[in-house]
Amino acid sequence: MRPGVGAESVEADAQGALLTRQAVLDAVGEVTLSLDGVEGSLTELANRPPSLGGWGLTGVFARYVEHGSHQVVWLRGALGSATTLVDVAADVGDSSMDLGLLRMTGPKLQAAMFGTLLLATWVDFLQLSDAVLRHCPMCSVEKLFVDLHRVRGLMEPTLKDLASLEPERVEAAATAMPELMGKLTQEFATLQAETRATLKLGEKVIAAAQALEMLTMISTLRMSLPRLPPAAPMTVGMGFVMRAGGVMAGSRIVVSAEWVEMMRRLAQAGVISLPAISAAVRIHGGQVLMAQAHQDLPQGVRDALGDSPEVRGMKVTGRAGAGMSEAPKHHVLPREHREWFEQRGFKGDMDIDQFCVRLERADHEAIHGGGNWKLGRLWPGEWNQRIMTALREAEARTGRMLTPSEILKLVAKNMRDYRVPMNFTPGRGR
Repeated sequence: MRPGVGAESVEADAQGALLTRQAVLDAVGEVTLSLDGVEGSLTELANRPPSLGGWGLTGVFARYVEHGSHQVVWLRGALGSATTLVDVAADVGDSSMDLGLLRMTGPKLQAAMFGTLLLATWVDFLQLSDAVLRHCPMCSVEKLFVDLHRVRGLMEPTLKDLASLEPERVEAAATAMPELMGKLTQEFATLQAETRATLKLGEKVIAAAQALEMLTMISTLRMSLPRLPPAAPMTVGMGFVMRAGGVMAGSRIVVSAEWVEMMRRLAQAGVISLPAISAAVRIHGGQVLMAQAHQDLPQGVRDALGDSPEVRGMKVTGRAGAGMSEAPKHHVLPREHREWFEQRGFKGDMDIDQFCVRLERADHEAIHGGGNWKLGRLWPGEWNQRIMTALREAEARTGRMLTPSEILKLVAKNMRDYRVPMNFTPGRGR
């Protein structure tokens, strides 16, 4: 038990960590299910034979299907990485370090959530294009190719930011997503309208038009994307109410009570930011937020997620916003002993460069024994010396190599002693 901490408090911390861990797993499962469906659609499009007229997403259009398949790779990797961190957290046995590891899943989970949504949108464009190629022989193939190229160009910067898994880039991309989805809605509506006009001009049979209409009715864009922006500004998420069956609803926003609770848990634990959750609600609510800045949450969203101090304190803050523009990143697992840690499993998703914390420069120098690091190494209490001594003594007692979870539990104790926050952020590598 930690000094000065009662048994009830320790138990509450452990229970909180357990609930947060389950929320992360639930979110990963939800995104994985969506990604499975999107990947299945891509596979179907790739394997669909050309129509009798020889048209379909083949030839020069095949590159657009491949583009979607390439996105699946990094999305699977992000979800797998998040799952790995959850598994390690479950074995640590220290609630503070447990939550620290779970917060590390945040950028990966956010990137996967919004990346999967964008990929589903891309699949909608591909399915619509496939229908155009098959049922509208008078439509311009060249124009359709250019249209898809333009849409991919709109998505590309956001997809790159999400795929980077860098916390600040992922956060910026997520909070800007409603605006991007609004643009994609306009592109989709324009392509659909032009195709319908061409069908009428060419007096195409009704069956083709019906096929096109049915496709757009089941589209992710139709069901999830914002409507075209109205002439006057509007706000979203006002007047959430609880209905029978445990559903939160309001202003065309419908999300389950379970989803709200999952997001509340992730937000309060610092796993996913409230601005990102707000962006997701705006998108799934089918509306574009026009009247408020990205960092201002609609009152209805605040009410649904719980208007607690944690919610009110959640703002979009980068390093400058947090007053740490010059704050150095401290490796809690000493870089000079990288090989030692790699031999004990700290590779890939668990690389020691993932376990950095931001400290004020004075604090960073203090735990390393002052500004002169060479002299600092002579002090037994210097961070690197203390950590490695504790770990080697633990291995001597057990008579074997420590596991990553055992190492992190010992590191957590020292972080508490030195009052180092367990808010990890990726640092620079070798």
